Amino acid sequence: MANEDDLTRLTIKADANQKPDATNAVLSSVSSKATDESMRNHWTGGKFFIHPNVPVGEETPKSSRNFKILPLTKELPQDVLKRHGSACINVKGKKSEKDKTVGQDMFSVTYLGNGWWLDLVADGHGTVGDFVADRVSRTLPHFFNSTECSSLLMESPAKIDAAFELAFERTQKDVVDTLGPVFGNKLMFSGTTCICLLRQEGSQMLHVAWVGDSKAILMKPDGTVVYKTEDHKPENPVERDRITTMGCEIVECKHDDGVTLQKINVAGQNYPAISFTRSFGDQCVKELGVHAKPQVEHWDTAPGKGMFASLKEGSLEGGFVLLASDGVWEFIEEQEVGTFIGNKMKEGKSAEELLPDLVAFSQERWRENEDDYCDDITALLVTVKCPVAQPPVPDTSCSCFAGICSVM
Repeated sequence: MANEDDLTRLTIKADANQKPDATNAVLSSVSSKATDESMRNHWTGGKFFIHPNVPVGEETPKSSRNFKILPLTKELPQDVLKRHGSACINVKGKKSEKDKTVGQDMFSVTYLGNGWWLDLVADGHGTVGDFVADRVSRTLPHFFNSTECSSLLMESPAKIDAAFELAFERTQKDVVDTLGPVFGNKLMFSGTTCICLLRQEGSQMLHVAWVGDSKAILMKPDGTVVYKTEDHKPENPVERDRITTMGCEIVECKHDDGVTLQKINVAGQNYPAISFTRSFGDQCVKELGVHAKPQVEHWDTAPGKGMFASLKEGSLEGGFVLLASDGVWEFIEEQEVGTFIGNKMKEGKSAEELLPDLVAFSQERWRENEDDYCDDITALLVTVKCPVAQPPVPDTSCSCFAGICSVM
């Protein structure tokens, strides 16, 4: 039987004078406050939500997390992922020999209903980056499934960009409104990147939206990379021009190993020294161009279209999309990752079986370049062909009040 536990490490309660949402308990307005209770009650009626089991207080270096699921069910979250052709691994890094801090990588896999899926990976940074990434990975699907965003999705494919922009804008506001009063100035220097994938049953279009340097690649069945996202970095001229025009400056930081990195600071100051031009949080540069507006792309996987003009019908059904934090990408190029995954598939390994190998491969590259230091690593692998949802059977016997139980 599941052990009683709470998904959140912060309790966000409804205001005493807040009125119940005027729509319904399952689909709320994007302007409604995302309380613990509202988010727990949201994932019902065939929808479901999978998220890491985040430890409280401390975490062992290089440990791999278990997952949680809403609604309550006796099924393992990993099994629910597996039958939908998906797999995920969420591993803490190692900053030092005594590093016991909670890892800052998060993810979520959400079936939104009406054939829509939203997968995401968030990579936090700063002293409370784990809380920011955790909050974003839970609230962004919640807001994306609001009445307003759902209406945009139903209205027209052309409105998908607007739905992403609305959900990202509301999520950024939620980070400030909920975490700001708790952490104060720490939120000035903490935040998260985020990469999202939106899929729809029966559609051959994939929609990606992101801020920062978490990345997605789309691979053919043999691992050949045909689409990839471009990081929001100061090396990008368009990104660089925006932030320097609005009050940031780019400084070069040379490390002991001879590697020189470009960092972003408030002009004339030595903070926050971040390496990406878009993010959630990071309030000290929010008005200086480092915004949370997503870049959105639409990847057409239909045979005879775009990158797949030479492909025959059905030849992409075995393809995959990988979403991962920069723990994977720091020392490995996109095609090298694709080739690695393709070779593991040829060996007969499933998505679930090959992800630990990908983590080990990434960790070895970190050892070669940074000795004992290693970043958090999260990798989420999903099929190009969007699955038909087979929701878990809710477990109504659990005594938790609308809560979440760990399924170990």
